[in-house]
Parts: sequence; structure tokens; C-alpha cells
Amino acid sequence: MRIELGSFFLSGEGSLQQQLYQALREKLLTEQWPAEALLPSSRQLALDLKLSRNTVNQVLQQLVAEGYLLGQPGRGYQVLAVAPDQFFQASGHAQVALAPAQITVFDYGVTAKTGPASGLLQTGVPDLSAFPFALWQKLTQRHSGRSALAGMADAMGYLPLRQALNHYLRQSRQVLCDEDCIVITPGAQAALFIATKLVSQAGDKVAMESPGYPRLRQALQLSEADIHYIDASSDSGLATSDLNGLNGCKALFVTPAHQYPMGGIMPLSERLHLLEWARQQHCVLVEDDYDSEFQFKHRPIASLQGLAQGQGVIYVGSFSKTLFPALRLGYLVLPKQWVAKAAALLQALYGDVALLPQAVTADFMLEGHFGRHLRKMRQLYQHKQQFCLQLIAKFLPEAKLHARYAGLHISLEFPYEVADLQLTAELLKAGYRVQPLSRYVFAGPARTGLVIGLANSSEQQLLSGVQFIARLLPLYKKV
Repeated sequence: MRIELGSFFLSGEGSLQQQLYQALREKLLTEQWPAEALLPSSRQLALDLKLSRNTVNQVLQQLVAEGYLLGQPGRGYQVLAVAPDQFFQASGHAQVALAPAQITVFDYGVTAKTGPASGLLQTGVPDLSAFPFALWQKLTQRHSGRSALAGMADAMGYLPLRQALNHYLRQSRQVLCDEDCIVITPGAQAALFIATKLVSQAGDKVAMESPGYPRLRQALQLSEADIHYIDASSDSGLATSDLNGLNGCKALFVTPAHQYPMGGIMPLSERLHLLEWARQQHCVLVEDDYDSEFQFKHRPIASLQGLAQGQGVIYVGSFSKTLFPALRLGYLVLPKQWVAKAAALLQALYGDVALLPQAVTADFMLEGHFGRHLRKMRQLYQHKQQFCLQLIAKFLPEAKLHARYAGLHISLEFPYEVADLQLTAELLKAGYRVQPLSRYVFAGPARTGLVIGLANSSEQQLLSGVQFIARLLPLYKKV
């Protein structure tokens, strides 16, 4: 049976080819034309619709490719019995197709950030206004035309960047490594997840600090680890006196240089005790060297990895605080016998890390810009921190201060309970992305307060922000 064209309307939106495609597809999906019927010839369609035959043929061929029509030499185009979009209804599976709420998906207890991506007093963001973007653009232009950076990457990362990191980490952090011990990752979060997968399987006992880094907890949740928590709220960081409760632990994640978010710095005696415990327990230490470059009372302390002579410790770092977060470059330093497995995990999870930013970062380091930038920023952040401490002493004198001597943030804890989740939600409405201290507490006594980023705000913004917090705070005291 050959069908008549019947009523036919083009929408007037898009090209004539797009309009014809949509109109024909609509007739097929709504079964206005019966199955196995023959369409008018392309010549007749073109005449009736006053379109070019080439346009009509292109549309018909697209509908054949998508399975709506069958093209038959000498007979023309035939309507197929079941159009692809109608499959579920025709096979009696309409509910499966139309009710996604009945399908189980998994969230592993993790959440995405909400609200605007950036704000004032935001933690984890350096002073972007002080970054030498003109120089960065010049280095980017140097490499942007290199075809070698447009192809596939080494699984371990760009060799010149690994060489630059090797030199820097040896000199500044006493890390014991060479370029063949380093794996470049797409950010610190990726590095932490790879480390988690490398040292544990689902159900394995692992431990992390509390208060601690929520994104690390998410990585452990995604790995379905059996997570245990160890107190890290003191000025000395992780409480090594609590290690005896971690027998059978596969891995312990720790921030010894500058505990996040409480700011504790682990003394040498405690670090040595931790290393000896890990050796006896055959427990891998994953050292997140958070904010280590920005110590204000003394030089950055030596890494656990270096004290351990490079064995039994995975060292994690990134350029998010030293350069800028959107760069998305991190790294792992591993015992050499683990590198191949870590690189394989990286490839399986993320594929290659973009080469262009690696090449630019390598030149930035090798030409001395990185060291000069760090020295400049260390002075700037120390000044901002002192200014912020003065503001808090004036406007929030009852607050107990944490993280006072290093890093890009200050943590406040109050002598009374605060509805800090509601307080920070109200602050967010005014453009302040301050974090609630309770977000970082996973075990032990409840703690409420605020974690305030100080790096990417001017002095006037810091003043306005602290004053605004002081005005709001009485409204969120719990009684």
C-alpha cells in the first residue's frame, strides 16, 4: 500500500532539512502511517512539499539509518513495523522505560557542592588576583602549537614535570624520590582515590582523621572501605596515643604537616612513633601534604615519606593551593614497586592527564617562577592571616582559634553550640562561602564553628565578612 502525504506542516524553526526530518519522524512515531506502507517517491515528496529532491533524500536516508524506514531499490521507502522509540510499548515494557524511579541507583553517601561555585571567604582557594596570569599565558602560548602535546600521554605523566617535581620535593619537603616514583593525576582528589584503590579493597579496614577532609571520606566511601576515625583535633594533629585501636588497618590517611581543618602540626617524636606503628602493623600511610608550603612560624617540616626513606608511605600533593584550583593537577609519590599499579589505576579511572597544562607547569617550575611565586604568596598569606586574627579578636573574641600558624584558612570553635549549617547557609545567601566546622567531624564529640578561607579575599572583604558573621552569630546560638 502506498500512502498519501496528507496534512503536512513544517514548523518554521531550523533549516528546511531539520523541519522535514521532525515532521516525518512525528508521523512515524504517532503511527499516522501504517506499518509496511510505502512512502511517496522522493521526487513526488519534493514536488508536493516544494523542496529540493536532495533535501528530501537526505532526510529519508537519515530515517533509514535510524531504523524508522526501510530503503528498497526499485520500491522506495517502506515504514518499518516497529519504530525504535516505540519498542518498549510494543514489547510490553512501557513501565520500565517510563518509570526511572523504579530503577536502583547508588550514591554511596556522597554529595555534590550546592549553590554558587565560588564565594568570599572560601576555603581552599589561593589569592587568584596575585597570580601571574600574563606570564602563565605566555608559557601557554609557547606550548599551545606543539603537536606532541595533542596526542596521547605517558601513563605516569609528562616527564619534564615529573623531573621538576622531583627536584622541588627533594629540596623543599625532603621527599626521597626520583621522576620514576611520581605519577601525575588530575588533581589531589584523584590522587587520593587512586591511593585508596591501591591499598585497600571493599570491606578493608582503613582509617582517617576526624575532624578531617570530607572529600577523602568520599573517596573511601566510593571504595566501600570500612572507615575508622582517629582524633586529630589537637595542636599536634593526629593522636598517636589512639593508634592501638587500629589493629588490622590496611591504610591510615594523615595530614601531618598541617592538619585539615584544625591546623595541628605533628611533632617529630609523634611522626616517628606513627612510622614505627605503621611498620609493625604493615599499614600503609597515605600522607596528604595539605598546605605544607605555607608555614608562617618556621620552614615546612620534613615529610613522613622522607623520614620513612620512601617506603611504606604514599605522598599526595597538588598545585591547587600553590597555583590555582582549576589547573586540576595533582601527584602521587610512591615506592617504585607500586608505581606501575598506580599508573594502571589512573588509566582505568581517568585516562590520560591533559598534557598542555603539565608542560606549562613544568616550565613555570623549571624557570624559577614557581619558587618566586611561593615566596611572594607566603608573605602575603602571613599578612592576611595576622589581619584576620586581629579582626576575630575584635569582633569574635569568644572564639577558640585553630589553624593559626599555617595555611589558607582559620577554624573557629565557640564555647557554645552553634547551628553552623544554618549559619553558613545564611552566609552563602550574602555571597560568603564559609564552611561549617561540623561538616568535618565524623566521630567523637560534636564540634560546631566556622572554617574561614582568608587567601582569596581583600582586607576590606575580610573585615566585612567577619563583621557580618559577628552580627549573625547570636541568631544561631543553640540554647
